[in-house]
Amino acid sequence: MSDTAAPLAATPTFLQKHHFLLRRLHSLSGIVPVGVFVMMHLFTNFQLMVGDYQHEVEFIHSLPALFIIEVTLWGSIGFHAALGLVYTFTGKANVDRYAYQDNWRYTLQRITGILALIFIFLHIATLRWRWGFFGWFTPFFVAGPDGTPLVSATTANALQHSKLVLILYIVGVASVVYHWCNGLWTAAISWGLTITVAAQKRWGYVCATLGLVLAIFSAGSIVGAMTYKVSDAERAAMQAAIERHEQGLAPIEKSSEH
Repeated sequence: MSDTAAPLAATPTFLQKHHFLLRRLHSLSGIVPVGVFVMMHLFTNFQLMVGDYQHEVEFIHSLPALFIIEVTLWGSIGFHAALGLVYTFTGKANVDRYAYQDNWRYTLQRITGILALIFIFLHIATLRWRWGFFGWFTPFFVAGPDGTPLVSATTANALQHSKLVLILYIVGVASVVYHWCNGLWTAAISWGLTITVAAQKRWGYVCATLGLVLAIFSAGSIVGAMTYKVSDAERAAMQAAIERHEQGLAPIEKSSEH
């Protein structure tokens, strides 16, 4: 046999060389902090129906380490999403040949991952970055006549205003919930925590229960938003914010108290 170097195609890529580490970091980032944030975020949104959503949102924005939390969160989401896309487009499912439950779960995990990523982008772009899509702009953190941010009103108005936004929200949140809960189930296998079939089945019940709870939180937030009565004063404040946005002016918001 010749002593010449092996072909380039036979040389392990970075992903192949560090497959074990990257797989575990990928699953870990999906659990902490991304998964934990998902649960907290959906519970906060649930307050639209059962609690004081305005207070909860203002509390989050008053956290002293909010910037560090956001940087850590966005870094983890970016890492998890980038690596997830690589796995999605390089992996192969067998649903066309072997229609077993695990193969469908494998496929749905990747489909919901892409849908969740699109949803998160649109969600943040419209609410945080104040971008408009298809002529629709959601004026989040609009200040009312007394200087208080109209968090509940703007969230409710976004879903009430457009059926398309409502449908996108439902599909997006459902994708996030499935992707998180199913990913939590597969992560236990990746980390060697559920080796036997019985252990995987028991853990599956836990993940399914968690998914049901988060689905209830999500449904509650939608019901709360759709039944919220937006006052004339709140609509006027949001309309003023939209006009300022169209004119390229900075939004009028409450001071940094929140």
